[in-house]
Amino acid sequence: PTALTFTYSIGSALPAAQTVSIRPSAGTPAYTVAITGANTQWLTVGPSSGVMPASLSVRVNPTSLAVGTYPATISITAAGVTNPLTIAVTLSVASGQPTLSVSTASLAFTSPPAQPAMQSFTLETTGEPIPFTVAAGSAWLSVTPTTGVVLPGAPVTVTVQADSSTLAASATAYVGKISITATGVPAANKSQVVNVTFLVNSLAPTISSIWPAGVLVNTPAATVTIRGTGYYASSVVMIGSQALPTTVVGSTALLATIPPVLLTTPQTLNFYVANPAPGGSSAPIAFIVTAVPTIQVVTNAASTIAGSIAPGEIVTMYGQGIGPLTSYPMQSTIIPGYVDTTVAGYSVTIDSVPSPILFLSQNMVTVQVPYEVTQGANKPIVITNGISLAAGTATIALDAPGLFSLDGSGAGQAAAMNYSATTQTYTLNGTKTAAAAGDTVIFYETGEGAYAASIATPTGYLVPTTLTPIPQMNPLPSVTIGGQQATVTYAGPSTGSLLGILQISAIVPAGSATGPAVPVSLSIGTDAAQSGITLAIK
Repeated sequence: PTALTFTYSIGSALPAAQTVSIRPSAGTPAYTVAITGANTQWLTVGPSSGVMPASLSVRVNPTSLAVGTYPATISITAAGVTNPLTIAVTLSVASGQPTLSVSTASLAFTSPPAQPAMQSFTLETTGEPIPFTVAAGSAWLSVTPTTGVVLPGAPVTVTVQADSSTLAASATAYVGKISITATGVPAANKSQVVNVTFLVNSLAPTISSIWPAGVLVNTPAATVTIRGTGYYASSVVMIGSQALPTTVVGSTALLATIPPVLLTTPQTLNFYVANPAPGGSSAPIAFIVTAVPTIQVVTNAASTIAGSIAPGEIVTMYGQGIGPLTSYPMQSTIIPGYVDTTVAGYSVTIDSVPSPILFLSQNMVTVQVPYEVTQGANKPIVITNGISLAAGTATIALDAPGLFSLDGSGAGQAAAMNYSATTQTYTLNGTKTAAAAGDTVIFYETGEGAYAASIATPTGYLVPTTLTPIPQMNPLPSVTIGGQQATVTYAGPSTGSLLGILQISAIVPAGSATGPAVPVSLSIGTDAAQSGITLAIK
């Protein structure tokens, strides 16, 4: 530092030494230290000479000094350096020390809720300003502020929050403390404590979903994800009276491992979550150990969200053993210009209509929903390889839009291109190549439903570059970028791609928010694509 300040109250302990580090731009020159000022007997610096780099200890001894402010200057001269380095030192001597008072010595919290209402205490000074720090001694405690100055006539309120999300429910209260440390007060007043108790009672847990919902018989130890509410560090997943190895991810999710011995016979296992008293147990949820593969879930291939599906939508199905051991990509060999509905002997039907297969693997199958399906709930999905291999159901709606993300997760940076009318060039949208107001952004969606009436056989159709006229959605989708309505100039097929992947061109509006992750939204009619998709806008 280029300046040092010491504060001393008469009758208190001497101020702590302060350290000054000095170093040259090159070499190891010798240095000497000199102290100047009207009265500098109270100031010492050591070592007073040596070679750099060095660390100097600066101490003050204000004993017998009267109340007031005392300036001094430390000059450091180095061999070969023309101008000395100066450090201003100020010693402030005050009269008798004030004391810090704390309004309470204890606080008590009870959970639930996981975060009980905040409580507080106040700090006051009996005289001069008092700097202070406040520290919570337990991870489940937090305080605000953690540092400050108490002024005469201006008490400071310290708020305290307890959080049980990482604690196990217990009949015995957790005990913690908050430490308050004051500066410039008598030694006996320097440290004070507020004791805190926290009684954590468990709630009754609930289960909203389990993933996967089943496995094939004789599967090795399987791990399932259970989602719901009311989970604590002491929550345990149970099957009957048997406790399963459980990992609590948070208050709404946990993992449980099913031992192989429970997976040797086709059966239904009823899982439930148990909490310590007074929480109790959740309602059970069924887990199926089956002799035949089952389609566990059907998701939008862009958004990765499970739910209703739409004609023409690209969907991905998951399930253990629903496909072949070898993976197969999309093929177009049976009818030129169309995606095959049979690959390596496997076929998929949705609502009894053959589906174009885009990807085939042991536990994941991606297909296009045929445009010929009918709307409604519990429409059958069947995967076959000469026999009925796996089955499931889905609800088919008019549309179910989902935007493609760059990493395939269904969230974050959109899979999008920028087009600049000024330079007539395309770039991949990203932090280093952000779009500007007036630029066109091109992004991609699936689940828009049937719109290309001019194409006689739309299912599996690979749109050629020679197609005229090119169909567009009417009305066009609604797009916002950075909270502002964007002008959509095109919403139709992407030539060379499967009909069912919608290409959308929108102009970045003036007034859009800017940054590396500006939210973009898409709606088709009254149905919206997933939230969390972003664009880079400059």
